[in-house]
Amino acid sequence: MNKFLLSLFISIHCFTSIANAQAFQRIDSTIQAEVDQHNIAGGVALIAQNGKIIYHKAFGYADLSNETIMTKDAIFRIASQTKAIVSVGVLQLIEQGLIQLDDPIEKYFPEFAAQKVYQYQSGQLSLVDRERSITIRDLLSHQSGIASADEYPYLKNEYSKFGLGNNGWMSFENLKAEISQIAKMPLAHQPGARFSYGLSTNVLGGLIELISKQNLATYLDQHIFKPLGMKDTYFYLPTKKQHRLVKVYKKQDNTLLEVTSNSMPVDYPLSTHQTYFSAIGGLTSTTYDYFLFLNDLLNSSSSSSAVHLLKATTLKLMLTNQLGDKTFIFGGFPSQNQFGLGVGLTTLKGQTMNKASVGSFFWGGAFNTAYMVDPKRNLITLFYFQRTPFVLPPLLSKLEKTTIEIIDQQ
Repeated sequence: MNKFLLSLFISIHCFTSIANAQAFQRIDSTIQAEVDQHNIAGGVALIAQNGKIIYHKAFGYADLSNETIMTKDAIFRIASQTKAIVSVGVLQLIEQGLIQLDDPIEKYFPEFAAQKVYQYQSGQLSLVDRERSITIRDLLSHQSGIASADEYPYLKNEYSKFGLGNNGWMSFENLKAEISQIAKMPLAHQPGARFSYGLSTNVLGGLIELISKQNLATYLDQHIFKPLGMKDTYFYLPTKKQHRLVKVYKKQDNTLLEVTSNSMPVDYPLSTHQTYFSAIGGLTSTTYDYFLFLNDLLNSSSSSSAVHLLKATTLKLMLTNQLGDKTFIFGGFPSQNQFGLGVGLTTLKGQTMNKASVGSFFWGGAFNTAYMVDPKRNLITLFYFQRTPFVLPPLLSKLEKTTIEIIDQQ
């Protein structure tokens, strides 16, 4: 009888594995086509449902010149996916009563008290007084007015003048030094006026360091990475893991060319003895590590695990729209979605992009990585590539949409 049951279990398991493999062939063919067309060198895809990984596969090459095959444990620069992790760190401090969501930021960094605001009219810049203080909520929802030259081209010279370009890890010794400079530069707009993507999360990273009395890397390691078993997530990679870092490529004349540090500082994860930790985009990670992070957020209320990053009430607040009726603008283009505390939120209109349920949360990184979490389907998708510039959102959305179609058909 026991042999019969064992045989039945093995048969069911094999049938399920074959069925899953067949179902996800559309994902396989879509990514492989991108490799064959020299749009990407390779990538890793992970899909999980109900807390279990149902698809995890690597494609192509991590390093074309050395013909290094991509592996599932390859390490990627996740860029702005760093923001969700840092935001959770801030929310942990709020839960502990160490800070409050609507605290003015000058309570912790007094230099912000005298900050002015740019006013741009008829091609001319002038300065006006700030109407109210920046709050921690503003920083988490990118409504602080601490933006970037990418979002406000007419302020490009101002960002250069204040030394606040996109290479903070090359310009500042630590986040505290950068925050002091951010406070000197006038805001792009009044606090709360609109969504402006930029340097807000670096101020949050500095706030974590100030309150916890630990550098950001140590805090995240002790309060997020280690508790969840995230063993491959770092700002700066240990020497023994550096060979797993995927190369970054750009496409030119139908050929993929490796992006080197001569043209872009892509080698920042290989630096040693660093004291600057980019909260806006400095982390490296694997699809599996980031799955552990997302799975805790998705299943925190139902999981029997002893590890829960946030309480259910805090998580609900994190996943609540903070923009009201204001337009979510990114890269100068209006979005159909909304934004919570550190994550994007799918709306009814936004469903047209990938069929995700209303209230799903998502974001991505500048090197073309992306995550999507659909609570209604208890579904997580992670698609990681390393291309520049940020040109693969249509592919990322297509892969998410295809996954949801596959799930819904099962």
